[in-house]
Amino acid sequence: MSTDFSQRVRNHPKYPELVNRRKRLAWTLTGSTLGVFFTFVLVIAFSPQWLAIPISSSGVTTVAVPIGVAMIVFFWLSTGLYVRRATRDFDGLTEEILREAAK
Repeated sequence: MSTDFSQRVRNHPKYPELVNRRKRLAWTLTGSTLGVFFTFVLVIAFSPQWLAIPISSSGVTTVAVPIGVAMIVFFWLSTGLYVRRATRDFDGLTEEILREAAK
């Protein structure tokens, strides 16, 4: 990519909007993922007996199992949300910026 073309892309009026929207989404998803993960780690570190509570009186499965599964589903859905937003919002805006900068 030439320096002139990169400069035209960076100078495009919609480029800051693209950067800010992507950055906001990335930080929101990063913060929520880290918050969920480190909350789980802190519970393991400071209150492991809470995770050892059985779900039912006759079973051996503890509350840690559904919490772990819920975390995996949450992380998967977060990734899906990012991909959906990137495809729907960011790709079109990126193509528009590149097309207009190439003129």
